[in-house]
Amino acid sequence: MSPPPLLLLLLLPLSIQTTHSIPTNQSSAALRRPTRHLLSHQPNPLAPYPSPSPSASPPAHAHARAHHHHKKHRARNWVIGFFVGLFSGVLSGVLFSILFRLLVNCIKGNFNKIAGPSIYSPLIKNSDALSFLEKDDALSSLELIGRGGCGEVYRTELPGSVGRMIAIKRVVQPTADALELGPEDNSKLLNKRMRQIRSEINTVGQIRHRNLLPLLAHVTRPECHYLVYEYMKNGSLHDALKGVENGSRVLEWKTRHNIAVGIASGLEYLHMLHRPRIIHRDLKPANILLDDDLEARIADFGLAKAIPDANTHVTTSAVAGTVGYIAPEYHQSLKFTDKSDIYSFGVILAVLVIGRHPSDDFFQATEEMGLVKWLRGVVSSEQPAEAIDPSLRGNGFEEQILLVLKIACFCTADDPTQRPNSKDVRCMLTQIKH
Repeated sequence: MSPPPLLLLLLLPLSIQTTHSIPTNQSSAALRRPTRHLLSHQPNPLAPYPSPSPSASPPAHAHARAHHHHKKHRARNWVIGFFVGLFSGVLSGVLFSILFRLLVNCIKGNFNKIAGPSIYSPLIKNSDALSFLEKDDALSSLELIGRGGCGEVYRTELPGSVGRMIAIKRVVQPTADALELGPEDNSKLLNKRMRQIRSEINTVGQIRHRNLLPLLAHVTRPECHYLVYEYMKNGSLHDALKGVENGSRVLEWKTRHNIAVGIASGLEYLHMLHRPRIIHRDLKPANILLDDDLEARIADFGLAKAIPDANTHVTTSAVAGTVGYIAPEYHQSLKFTDKSDIYSFGVILAVLVIGRHPSDDFFQATEEMGLVKWLRGVVSSEQPAEAIDPSLRGNGFEEQILLVLKIACFCTADDPTQRPNSKDVRCMLTQIKH
């Protein structure tokens, strides 16, 4: 049976007091305190939000700036890292490629292999035709036909071309440093012989004309260089004139005139038609070769120089050429022009007609002490025919021969500006009829 309600009411305060032991007045205060605390923290929806105090603004801006700087720094580091990585990758690839090629060359045994021949003419079908020059005794069985300041010249038949003869000039290699020929004309690292080889390659190795002796090929060996040319069986003009002098050869006037026209045509091409202009710098009968038809071929371009259109002359450190054929202004100023070639050509014209060379003892015994001055005196005298080669007199061409001697005097004028150019010389010579 449940207790009556009154008994429960009497027991309830007693149980509360027994359990918490809190005084009545303190209990009521404690019960009211949480309520006031909760009410004091309730936000008023109608009250405005408090504005930030000035003292709190700078830290917020500083934080934003620091964040922005951090992002910018990260972007810059990423760009730098990208390019550094790219450069490192490219460099590693190049180094790997070089090392790989060196390794392959070592495996194949080609590390010290000399480059193959450089071919400049279609007359040589392929490099195999010159493979015999790679042997150490390549020239031992060939015929020696000449010897000069640069080396020996040999004759042989071109392998694979029946009846076609070639001339091989062997230039001794003095230093290992000049094995590879660079493109620069004024390299002081190259010795005289190497500069002459490169001059040949840059001139007749690249150009073609019927009155120029073409360079067919160039072969490099550790101890020497081989320059391959067409063989001219009639030798040089110097040899031909010597043969006339000793009676072993005959050079009629028509042949001599044709040789003069051929030389002038070759000079016209070098001076007027080719770009850049080329000055030979060593014209003389020994450097004029004669082909099967006695057609003139200008040869030996070892001293030749190319002159850009903007330049008027070449200045050298020393006189180059052959005594008796060198223009007087070149001796004085070391400046060489196309008119210097014209002077040399004028001396050749005189030699063709007179039959004597500038070094002949005959001129040393004369009052003028030189071919050019002697020629001027004779041509202006009452008996100009005395200057003509005795083997040419009485053939009916004296008038034409004297005209050629006058052209020779024009070409050897002391003042280079008074000399004709190569085109004018060629025109004057072709107008002389046989």
